[in-house]
Amino acid sequence: MPAQRFRARWLLPIDADPIEDGEVIVEDDRIIEVRPVKHVGADDTRDFGEAVLMPGLVNVHSHIDYTVMRGLLEDIPFFDWIRELTARKAALEEPDWIASATMGAAEAIAGGITTLGDCTDSGAALLGAKNLGLRGIIYQEVFAIEESVSVEETLKELKLKVNAMQWAATGTKLRIGISPHAPYTVRPDALGSVASYARFHDLPTCIHAAESQAEVEWIRHGGGCIGERDTLRGIAWMTPAPACTALDLLRECDALGPQTLLVHGVQLAAGDRQTIRETGVAWAHCPKSNAKLGNGIAPLGLIRECYPASDGRIGLGSDSVASNNTMDLFEEMRFAVLAQRARGRNIGAMTAQRALEMATIGGARALGMSDKIGTLTPGKQADMIAVRLDGISATPAHDPYSALVYAAGARDVEMTMIGGEILYDRGGFSRIDLSQFRDRLIAAASKVRGWSASA
Repeated sequence: MPAQRFRARWLLPIDADPIEDGEVIVEDDRIIEVRPVKHVGADDTRDFGEAVLMPGLVNVHSHIDYTVMRGLLEDIPFFDWIRELTARKAALEEPDWIASATMGAAEAIAGGITTLGDCTDSGAALLGAKNLGLRGIIYQEVFAIEESVSVEETLKELKLKVNAMQWAATGTKLRIGISPHAPYTVRPDALGSVASYARFHDLPTCIHAAESQAEVEWIRHGGGCIGERDTLRGIAWMTPAPACTALDLLRECDALGPQTLLVHGVQLAAGDRQTIRETGVAWAHCPKSNAKLGNGIAPLGLIRECYPASDGRIGLGSDSVASNNTMDLFEEMRFAVLAQRARGRNIGAMTAQRALEMATIGGARALGMSDKIGTLTPGKQADMIAVRLDGISATPAHDPYSALVYAAGARDVEMTMIGGEILYDRGGFSRIDLSQFRDRLIAAASKVRGWSASA
């Protein structure tokens, strides 16, 4: 493939100062040069004009399977929401899940997201991400609540799923990982065994942790709504309660390490700092989902101080559109800044630049991909997006960081490139016709909306 030249009013390398009137040279799948414009554009030049060229966004936590659930379950308590969402999954068949995940992947690329860290129960997320050409890690979820299902049976099923997913991911930019869902859905013996299996096979892991006050209460005292669930289902593996933090429990199960991505961290305790430092875990910060479900605001200051200033392993995640409603990472950045400032009553608690770093190089570090993506750096993969700043709500743009975080949105993304291939351009997708998937998604949405346990 011949070299491609892209220009814009602003280049935002992330690891260097913004460049006004700059150009990026791409050859094959790599970035060759990032520089100020040197001469009049040749025939191979595409000039985006009043726009920003920047690294593709990294969404470290999503559930694209659940696109079909968007807006379905609103304004109900967190664990009621989880139970109802889980129950309604029974209404769907495999083609429904594939359509849902494919439309979710399309939403990601159209919004400038080039890399996902996605958790899937059905496995459809792999096919959806593959259909659209995304980069990322697809984590196969594991649930192990009932003691009637042995650890050996859980591992046997997991191995079959992982092997199938690895085969399906051949030739893509996707890697397979494992997600033992959460401390309250995977009992300790299973959690330890799954984590050991992941380490032995060099598979990254992702765990929802310290998300809600109900989780904290259950781990500390054994009560609350999770305790009620245990009583109703005859579950006794957390009796007596360990009276510790979620991170303490995960560490006791030997489930934490440098390849572990922990999601949420809203309910962290000051004492968790030592565990974060010593285990080297990464974090997915999902501010909109946490707020919408009433779980609170994560203490980002506490998490950030656990890492060297130049190597924060904290990324930004949208979570599912079942809880967030959109996969707009610009909106996520904006909310992240505002929520942290409101929480700390401190203008310095979070900045636009820091939010953009979380959505790019921070996410790349969290997923173990910072050597390949996250910045516009010569030699890295050409994962790049063009974001227009000439819309009525973004004009004038005095500074690219503030314009992107405080004014722009997913709607302003004009072009998305992954590995040098333009996959989304001016509203169109290069690899796929979405019409059949959209039709199937709409039909599937009708099924989950009308489903009831008594039907």
